[in-house]
Amino acid sequence: MLVPPIFPIFALRKLTEGTEVPSFYCMSQTTATHHLESLIRSIFEEGRCGEYYLVDLETSATGHITAYIDGDEGVSLDACTQISRILEAVLDQEPTLGGVYTLEVSSPGVTRPLRFPRQYLKHVGRNLRIEMANGEKLEGELKTTTHDTITLEIPSKEKKGKPELKEVPFAEIDEAYVTVSFGKK
Repeated sequence: MLVPPIFPIFALRKLTEGTEVPSFYCMSQTTATHHLESLIRSIFEEGRCGEYYLVDLETSATGHITAYIDGDEGVSLDACTQISRILEAVLDQEPTLGGVYTLEVSSPGVTRPLRFPRQYLKHVGRNLRIEMANGEKLEGELKTTTHDTITLEIPSKEKKGKPELKEVPFAEIDEAYVTVSFGKK
């Protein structure tokens, strides 16, 4: 039986105002990761980050935390800085981190998949590359999006053929990426 590694965490714990005593926490890397993810997700769910939402979170055993955020109107550098400060204020108080971590807040960019239906709306008019749950691959221009589906305009394989409009339910999408092409129009 493989036992997950357990690591001790030394942190100061306040008993009463002005007094601190050392405390030890022992938890597996998996437990620590889940705790941290839950803590960060709750900050967004409570609305403390305004219109921005958490798309993905990566944590490492060395204390590197990357939060990928998005907003219906996109994400600016100022927004990333602002959210970084909000998260840091909470993480600095987190005893399992012991004050030792590196935080990076970023927009997902084009190298990361679209994860939520609300991300698709701002990409109407752009090209998407989609891998369906059944393994089928689709590529085309995102024409519309609803609560349950998107509509792609898929170019014809024939030179003068008409493009096909294909309605794709979100439930059948495994991964979708915005594709960027340079110099072609």
